[in-house]
Amino acid sequence: MDRTALLEELKQALVVRVERPAPPEGKLGLIVVDVVRGFTRSGSLADPASMAPMVEAVNDLVRDLDRRLGDRLRVLVLRDRHPADIPEPPYPPHCIVGTGEERLDPELDWLLGRPGTTVLDKDCINGFVGALTPLGDGTWRSQLSDWVVEQDLRGLVLAGDCTDICVSDLAVALLSARNHGMLTRTNGDHREAYVQAITELPILVFAPGCATFNLDPDGPLPGDNEALRHPAQLAQHVGLWLMASRGARVIDGFAGQTRLRGSGFSG
Repeated sequence: MDRTALLEELKQALVVRVERPAPPEGKLGLIVVDVVRGFTRSGSLADPASMAPMVEAVNDLVRDLDRRLGDRLRVLVLRDRHPADIPEPPYPPHCIVGTGEERLDPELDWLLGRPGTTVLDKDCINGFVGALTPLGDGTWRSQLSDWVVEQDLRGLVLAGDCTDICVSDLAVALLSARNHGMLTRTNGDHREAYVQAITELPILVFAPGCATFNLDPDGPLPGDNEALRHPAQLAQHVGLWLMASRGARVIDGFAGQTRLRGSGFSG
């Protein structure tokens, strides 16, 4: 199958509009999803060739926004981290605690000591679910929604991997959480202010800082497991389209920003 021709057909059929908006007024939250060594460097799901441009783009974006926004920028780092005895089908073991795969990519290690950075570990695909903490009485607390509300964030930017898996799951969850009033301090009793609060919180996806892995060899996959076949360019576009179709806004930077390194994505 001609993947290049198919990609062009997808771009025509599933159009992704790419923007370059001004940064939102107030504090901006950047969520860096799963840029860990088990995906970017080595491991059963690692794809360094596909991930390297994304890592560079995320690094450049944080440094650029730090210069432009100063203490108006808040960063949340989500790290995939799995106990050895709990599988995550259909994927092989990855980012197991203690292997080093669960550690942040070396190029982004500096984020861990950066003021205004919060780190959350997750043990499942969807970071919104992974950030839920059991309170011991059968109820759960959302550390992610708490972070958005406590920091009084006026916009969220998502970047990381994989575009069509963990990033898209998080984006879709955040869009639902926004409409459910979980990302605002405004009480639903004050209807006009509440509607304004949930509709004016943009969920932005930084396309050059998103990447997915390539698993598309000629012939059958080992074990004849076609469910894991994953042509990266097609999956990248479908992932971006899926998020955009749910209400996220796909961006390639912010107004006034010089072009950053990255995947070179164009819709």
